[in-house]
Amino acid sequence: MSDFEMSRHWLAWIAVPLVAAGIAACGRGGAPAAAGDAPLGQYRAVLSVAGGDLPFGLELTRENGALVAWLVNGPERVRVPDVQLDGNHLTMQMPGYPHRLDARFIDARFEGTVEFLRPRGVIKSVRLVAMPGQGWRFFPKPEVAPQDFSGRWALTFHDDEGKDHAAIAELTQQGHEVTGTVMRASGDDRYIAGEARGDTLFLSRFDGGSAYLYLGRLGSDGTLSGDFHTGGGSHETWHGRRDPDAKLEDPAQLTVLQPGIQRLEFTFPDLDGSPVTFPGSRFDGKVTLVTIGGSWCPNCHDEAVFLQRLLASRRAQGLEVVQLMFEYTPDFASASASARSFAEKFSIDYPVLVAGTTSDDDVLKKLPQLKVFGAYPTLFMIDRRGTVRRIHAGFSGPATGSHYGEQSRELTAFVDTLLKEPG
Repeated sequence: MSDFEMSRHWLAWIAVPLVAAGIAACGRGGAPAAAGDAPLGQYRAVLSVAGGDLPFGLELTRENGALVAWLVNGPERVRVPDVQLDGNHLTMQMPGYPHRLDARFIDARFEGTVEFLRPRGVIKSVRLVAMPGQGWRFFPKPEVAPQDFSGRWALTFHDDEGKDHAAIAELTQQGHEVTGTVMRASGDDRYIAGEARGDTLFLSRFDGGSAYLYLGRLGSDGTLSGDFHTGGGSHETWHGRRDPDAKLEDPAQLTVLQPGIQRLEFTFPDLDGSPVTFPGSRFDGKVTLVTIGGSWCPNCHDEAVFLQRLLASRRAQGLEVVQLMFEYTPDFASASASARSFAEKFSIDYPVLVAGTTSDDDVLKKLPQLKVFGAYPTLFMIDRRGTVRRIHAGFSGPATGSHYGEQSRELTAFVDTLLKEPG
C-alpha cells in the first residue's frame, strides 16, 4: 500500500468519529448540553494535528470547591490544578509544562486551542475540540473485529531528514482497547492508549506535555508500519515486527565527556537569579547527582519523581542533587518561570538552575567538559571526590513497567555504592 493509499485508509476510519462528534454533542449522562452551559464531568478532547484526530480523555471536577481537571491516557490520570472556568471560558496551565489550553463552550462543546511552547520561544497553536459525556477515544463502537497487536515490537523510525533510529513498542490489548508505550534509547513515550480496528492501530497521548499520534497497519506478512505525528508538527514513518528479544542500542554513548576529563564545573543562576557553583562548599564530600533536563521534557518529569524520592531517603547519608534546566527560550524571566513551575509540581527542594536553551548546541557550550550530548535527561553520578563515575542518558518512566523498576533499582544501588565510599 502506498503512502497515499494508507493515508486515505486512515482518513476513512477517522471520518467515523468526526461525524459522530458533530451529531452527538451531549452533556453529562448523555443529555444534550445547552449553549453556554459548560457541564462538569467527562469529555472526549481532540487535538487536530497533521495526521488527523489526536484524542485524549479530559475530566472536569471539583475538589473542596476548587475546579480541577484530569488528563486521561490509558491507566494514567494527570491532575491539573491550575484551571479557570469563567462563564463559558476555560483556561488550563499544564502542570510543570510551558503549555496552555484556552477554549470556550460554544454549541454544546469546548472549542479552542492548546498552545505549545517550542524551541526558540516559538508558540505552536493546535486546535482543540472537547465533547462532553463521551468516554470513547477514537471510535464510539468497536464495530470492526480487531487483529492482535499485543506484544513486544522492534521498530525503526525514519524522520523527514532521512535519519533512522530504533525503538521498542510494548503493547497490551484487551478486546479492541490497546495501551502501552514506545521505548527509545533516550527514554519512553510515556502512556499511550487507543484502539485496534481491523488491521489498523490508533494510539495517542496528551498528558500536558507532548502530544503524540500513532497510526499503524498490520500487513499480512506480520509487519507493522505507519506514521507518527506530534502536536509540535514533526512527523516520522515507522515499521517493525514482533520480537520478544528486541533490545535498544546502548545509551552509554549518547552523552560522553571529553577525553581525559572526569569532572564537571559550572556556575549557573538559580530560579531567583543567584549564582550556584559546582564544585562548591555545599557539595564538598557529598555524592552529587547532576541532571540535565527541561520543563518541556516528559521524561525529565518522570526522573524528577525518582530523584526527589531518592534524595529524601539518602540526604542524611550525604547525597545532593542539582537540576540544570535547558529551556526553549533564552529569556531568563520566561525560562525561570517554566523551571519554577516544574520545581513546584514535584515539590523539589534541591537546586534548580537555569543553565541555557535547547538550541544551537547550548549544552555543549555551557558544559565544555562534554564531547557529546544526546539525551534529555542525562544524569551525572559524581562521587565524594568530585569524579564523574557514571553517566545515565535518558530515563524510562513508569509507563515502561518492569523496565522502570529495574532502572530504579540499578540507579539506587549505584548511588548506595558511592555513598559507602570514603570522601
